[in-house]
Amino acid sequence: MPKKILEGKRTIVTGASSGMGAAIALRFAAEGADVWVVGGANAQARNEIISQCRALGVRADGKGYDFSDSRKGGVAVADGAAFLGGLDILANCVGTRNFKPLIEVTDEEIDVMFEVNAKSFYFAAREAAKVMIPQRSGHILMMGSISGHHARPERTLYCGTKAALELFTRSLAMELGPHGIQVNCIAPGLVASGRVRTKMAEEPDYTGKRLKGIPLGRFGDPEHIAATAVFLVSPENAFMSGSIVSIDGASISG
Repeated sequence: MPKKILEGKRTIVTGASSGMGAAIALRFAAEGADVWVVGGANAQARNEIISQCRALGVRADGKGYDFSDSRKGGVAVADGAAFLGGLDILANCVGTRNFKPLIEVTDEEIDVMFEVNAKSFYFAAREAAKVMIPQRSGHILMMGSISGHHARPERTLYCGTKAALELFTRSLAMELGPHGIQVNCIAPGLVASGRVRTKMAEEPDYTGKRLKGIPLGRFGDPEHIAATAVFLVSPENAFMSGSIVSIDGASISG
């Protein structure tokens, strides 16, 4: 690949204050893209990612949004496109989790999971399409999960929202393809980002148990996800669209 494969591309990354979203934002910047960093309530973390992107020689800024109101997905994209002067790439990486038995899940938790993990993606993609359709080009990338196609007990909400993203990706690729827009979805397996590292530290047997389900014998890391994201939105990917790309070490389950 060329050294700066995303040179001059205008990109928005949601969920970019930490974990895989942050890794993607930084990798986009390293590849020459200008970045609108969409974070949540942690302003310090968001500003650190913005500073790191700027240090790579690109234009970068961002803002925090509360995606429990899913309409903020569209607002974030509109703000980013205004800052960037247009939009070439949207990476939808925001997400939340809920791993609880069905009868313990509250009404509020149901609403929040679908607001953040499903509806906000729709609002963000709709706003991106308004910019991309007239220019007849663009990439929209969804952050799914292998839990979108591997059922797991006590993860009904999480699996359900991630499964929705997979069909959303395929349907959107069909609808936007005639306008020159490619839509794909990354489905990570177990990645050693912040929340997983915390669990590894708190539960001594967690690592051993989870590695039994990963034939490759190790967890992923955010940089593995970011590397794939760069390919999917780069000129190197001229034909893949509507694809669900699992990055999971051949995981046996979600």
